[in-house]
Amino acid sequence: EEAEKIKESKKVSKEEAEKIKDDLERVSMGIPPSRDPKRFPDDPDEIDKYLNQIPLFAKVRPRKEDQGDAWKMIEAIEAGQDPKEKAKNCKQNGNDCYKAGKRRWNDALTFYQQALDCECGDLRLESQVYSNRALIHHHRQNYGRAIDDCKEALKLNHKNSKAYCRAGQASEALGKPKEAMKWYEHALKWAKDDFLKRNYVANLIKKLEISMEKKKESERVKAMKKDADRKFADLLAESIKLRKIRTTVDTLSGDHKPMLDKNGCLHWPVVFMYPEFYVTDFVQDMHELRSFKEQLGQMFPPKGTQPQWDKKKHYTIKNIAVYVEVENGGKPHSVREINMEDPLAEALIQKGVVVGGVPTFMILSKASDYMQHFKSTHTVV
Repeated sequence: EEAEKIKESKKVSKEEAEKIKDDLERVSMGIPPSRDPKRFPDDPDEIDKYLNQIPLFAKVRPRKEDQGDAWKMIEAIEAGQDPKEKAKNCKQNGNDCYKAGKRRWNDALTFYQQALDCECGDLRLESQVYSNRALIHHHRQNYGRAIDDCKEALKLNHKNSKAYCRAGQASEALGKPKEAMKWYEHALKWAKDDFLKRNYVANLIKKLEISMEKKKESERVKAMKKDADRKFADLLAESIKLRKIRTTVDTLSGDHKPMLDKNGCLHWPVVFMYPEFYVTDFVQDMHELRSFKEQLGQMFPPKGTQPQWDKKKHYTIKNIAVYVEVENGGKPHSVREINMEDPLAEALIQKGVVVGGVPTFMILSKASDYMQHFKSTHTVV
């Protein structure tokens, strides 16, 4: 009855009256009026679907079952369109999408495929489509696909200089400079009298030649360095052998290795351990002729500073004792005391000493009670 009243007062159809009545009820309940399904959607997820029904704004062509009236009209027009003209339009649409930026590259690929699907019979045009598609594959680092498309382009038109160039650039990106050079040489051949094309290809060849020369030089320098490192390692090993220092494989293969100076003297990385406090010091470079008294004298009082962990101030150069672990017929925890006046070289050739990696020495204080504990748990030889 209300719908009839609205119909009579507004002079509208019964269907419109029903809709007005329904909207009034929705508003009275706090619900927004129903929208016309043909109007622009509120839901962002529906926007692309809505725009795809408008050919001018569509990103992709909808499936036939999803096409609206506008697309059906387009399909009807295309049905009577010349395949070559349709292929040209699709190619141009693909080019425009490519120029619009990488967000539209998928659309460009779709248009290029549509151009090829036209099978227009124009080999030159289809060759251009393949070489244009190869450019997008190259930008996406799909170099194998780029080369495949270039080959297809050249099957259709062996004079397509862009296809040669893009195949060369893709080959170069794959680390195949020799193959790239062959592609560029073909491109230069078919560029003929076109100055711009010849100049472009010539620049590609020049850049590749410079890159190949740099790589060759880099490999030569690496080979020289490798050879020099090998000779140095042999010399270092021989120097250690002449000094009768016993070592392991780790001594010359680790991150911290001994070095030879220009005078033929060895410089060792050294670790000083403090068993009483479970801390260590790492000395990156200790000359083999430097004595322990001289080295540790720079680290402990009176010349050096008192370590934070030495609260009782037991560790001074006068109280320090140095020990090194030694092999002793299979007996564990065997150590030998090192004379503080001895140089590092003398300590490394002590009986039973084996340098496994970085030479390591234990530092204790004669003034500390821990010294007695250390001697009770170790065999001093």
